[in-house]
Amino acid sequence: MDFEDFTMAEKQTALQQIKKLDEERTKLLEGAKADALARAEEAINELTALGFDYELVEPARATTRKPRTTARKGSAPDHHPRGTCPICGWATNPPHDKRSHKSQQKKRPFTADELNQRSLVRV
Repeated sequence: MDFEDFTMAEKQTALQQIKKLDEERTKLLEGAKADALARAEEAINELTALGFDYELVEPARATTRKPRTTARKGSAPDHHPRGTCPICGWATNPPHDKRSHKSQQKKRPFTADELNQRSLVRV
C-alpha cells in the first residue's frame, strides 16, 4: 500500500512540474512575442516616416493547415479552371484562366483570332 501511495504522489508531482514548465514556457513566449512586435512596429513606423505604407497584421487561421503531399513525377497537375479569367474578364468554353496567357509578353485579353487558335468560345 505504501509503494502505491508513493508512486501516485510521484506522478502528481511530475504532472505538476510539467504544468509549471508549460506555464513558464507560455510566459516566456508571450514576452518574446511582445518584444518582437515592439521592434517590428518600430521598423514599420520608420518605413512610414520614409513614405512607405506598411501595416503589421496577424493572419486569421480558422482552419489548420494541411500538410503538403509530394507530387509524383509522372502525375498530371490537378487544374480545372472555372469562372472568368482575371486577365480577359470573361468566361470561355472550354474554361481558361491566367495560366493560358503565359506565352504573352504583356498580359492582355485574347483577341478573336487567338480565341479561335485555342479553340475557345467566349461565353
